[in-house]
Amino acid sequence: MKKRTFKKWLFPAAVASLVFLSACGGGATPAAESGTGGASKDPIKVGAIFSLTGPNSPLGVPEKQAVELLVKEINGAGGVEGRPLEVIFEDDKSDNTEAVKAIKKLASKEKVVAVLGSSGSGPSLGMAEYAAAEKLPLISMAAADQITNPVRAGIYKTPHTDVHGTKRIFKYLKEKGITKIATLNDSNPYGSGWTTQLQKYAPEYGITIVAEEKYGTKDPSMSSQLTKIKGTDAQALIVAGTNPGPATIVKEAKQLNLTIPIISSHGSANSKFLELIGDAGEGVLMVAGKLLIPEQVAADDPQSAIIKKFVDGYQAAYNTQPDGFAGYGYDGLNLLVEGLKQAGGDTSKLGEVLEKAKYVGVTGEFKFTADDHNGLTEDSMIMVEVKDGKFQLVK
Repeated sequence: MKKRTFKKWLFPAAVASLVFLSACGGGATPAAESGTGGASKDPIKVGAIFSLTGPNSPLGVPEKQAVELLVKEINGAGGVEGRPLEVIFEDDKSDNTEAVKAIKKLASKEKVVAVLGSSGSGPSLGMAEYAAAEKLPLISMAAADQITNPVRAGIYKTPHTDVHGTKRIFKYLKEKGITKIATLNDSNPYGSGWTTQLQKYAPEYGITIVAEEKYGTKDPSMSSQLTKIKGTDAQALIVAGTNPGPATIVKEAKQLNLTIPIISSHGSANSKFLELIGDAGEGVLMVAGKLLIPEQVAADDPQSAIIKKFVDGYQAAYNTQPDGFAGYGYDGLNLLVEGLKQAGGDTSKLGEVLEKAKYVGVTGEFKFTADDHNGLTEDSMIMVEVKDGKFQLVK
């Protein structure tokens, strides 16, 4: 596994936009470290397990970069409650088993007080099961609704869920008068989660699913599934997966002259999707967070200021624009740091304090409650369309 440790000093202006309710007393004690009340000047150790290699690396690499950027800022401004923040990175290689091995290592050997990650839903689900049993706070960067539903103490996530994405897409389809759809989703936990939510909410929006197809994450072609879909009366196709699968689907659909609108989930909401689809992507729709189109966010939007700050800082550091996945990592660490501050450095209170979080982030406006450990709604998601090789807001 890859591992890097960062020890520098800072606290970002970005976290000034985080506002928490008053801290609660008590709470479970993480296996990593008991409460210190902030008296110690030793580093606060946090684990970060991302998919730095494998199919999910287009998600994990920007997440790691965002966290690295924020750690430098936090430690450069004096740390957290007078203590430096030390983030220990691990690569789960886009593998469920590797993710669980990594979190066990971070908890037992590194004695971390909390963990960020993982990038994918499958690895995150395994990590969440272990973290909940060990009372180790975890903030996931994956989308599957089942990561935080049902609610488990200390387990949180930053991306919009497949429920949010489903509802936002169905709202768009209803506006367009589309009532019959086909679905083509990855068979992994992320795609399967979407299948479940599409089935569940279709009747509520007056939508009928006339074809349901699946593909494997590593499948090189989905032409047989697309041929079946072409033979139905579907008026639109919803695709749920992470790159390169959705891009392959888009290109093969064009080759097969499948002319119905294609709508992708937010699992492909990054520049890699545009790179992979090339000219075939014109007109493809996608549900996403606002960070995908930062220059098109209205100035009076509550997220505008923090999106601008993050984009400017990330672009200066890496010479590229951050995507939604980078934002998930950025929001996750910001939430964790404010939780530590609100708890006065007493890490035993971290899991419970996070349950009171209210935070305007780059992904959306988070409002965690005892019944909601994601804290987002579909209203902070947008629909975009690929035009001239770029994502454009659908108004």
